[in-house]
Amino acid sequence: MTWEDALTKYKTHSASMPELAPFAVHPLSPAPGNLKGLFTHDPPEMDVDTTPTPGQPMGRSLLNDSRIRTPLPSGPRLEKLASAALPGIDSIRNDLQSVASRIISNPHRNRYNAAHALLLYWNEDVDIETGNAIKDLAIVLEKQYHYTSELVAIPSVPDLGKSPWRWLSNKISQLVDERDHRDVMNIVYYNGYSFLDANREMVLARWSGIQQILEDATSDTLLLMDAAYYPSSKMIRQRGVLELVAASASEDHVRLLDRSTFTRMVSDLLRTRANQKFMNPFSAAELHAKLLSLYPRVIQDRNPEKETITSFPSPLHMQMSGNTQIPSILLAPIRKGLPFGTDLDPNGPMVNLTIRLTDEVLNLDTWAEWLRAMPEGIKDVKVEGPYRNTFR
Repeated sequence: MTWEDALTKYKTHSASMPELAPFAVHPLSPAPGNLKGLFTHDPPEMDVDTTPTPGQPMGRSLLNDSRIRTPLPSGPRLEKLASAALPGIDSIRNDLQSVASRIISNPHRNRYNAAHALLLYWNEDVDIETGNAIKDLAIVLEKQYHYTSELVAIPSVPDLGKSPWRWLSNKISQLVDERDHRDVMNIVYYNGYSFLDANREMVLARWSGIQQILEDATSDTLLLMDAAYYPSSKMIRQRGVLELVAASASEDHVRLLDRSTFTRMVSDLLRTRANQKFMNPFSAAELHAKLLSLYPRVIQDRNPEKETITSFPSPLHMQMSGNTQIPSILLAPIRKGLPFGTDLDPNGPMVNLTIRLTDEVLNLDTWAEWLRAMPEGIKDVKVEGPYRNTFR
């Protein structure tokens, strides 16, 4: 049925049918102007469907209409909430920042801000050559490593009026009492002879009791012994590191190396490392490795008549610590008189590390040990937080 047929058939049934005539004549033409009044538009009350049609450019209405912008989901946010603050938050941050600043202030990345060397030798058992070797070691430690040193002669029994063990015990106890701090390193150097008694205890002046004082200390302590050292299974350290580098585990080194050769070799190695343009810290373990490699050559040079030396003494190294994560003691110059942060570049590259903590109380000693072991290349450390992790 055409529009003309429908108009003729239903004309008498609808009074509004005449208005359809224009559509029948011009079915594809726009709507007449008089039809605009039939459709009203109230913008404030009318919702507009902005869904784009296939022919409509995508994004024009989406960018202009702020009502259809969907916010991105938010992730975890770190906020400083007073109600959720950790106990002692200011103290934790300040203590960690203080430790980090002291470590960073040393250009050679030393774990210590001070070091002291106590050099012991027997008053009646030192010749000119041995005395010069001990003094040379003290000069290297003072001038090139900026350590404080103290040369002490152990008095003989007639001069002392009491046993050398009591005198030496008091001297070691005084060292520990005055300098027993985690950021201070102590060096105890001994030059002399040692042997085993009937109970297989090393005899220097009943050394086992003296060593117990060092085992109970908390500061990192390095024993340098130009003597034979006989290891004991009783050595225990609860905090810090107690490390030993000895000339040998037997008296044979004196016959093959001559006395004080160990001391002179240690001085030469420390001096050579300090004179390097780009110096790396000298660990006690590396010092032992250097000595171990030098022993065969030195023995061969001192015994040229022997074409082949089948056996020779070797230096001894032992490390004791209650914390297996603490590395070997580091020997490096102590920085003096330079303010912290004077050569920092504020525009240099940075790396932020976010560390999630447990609810347990922080062990500042453990954190300090971790900061002391930071790698090379770090110029500054800034401690922020702690914060509570909140989710929205």
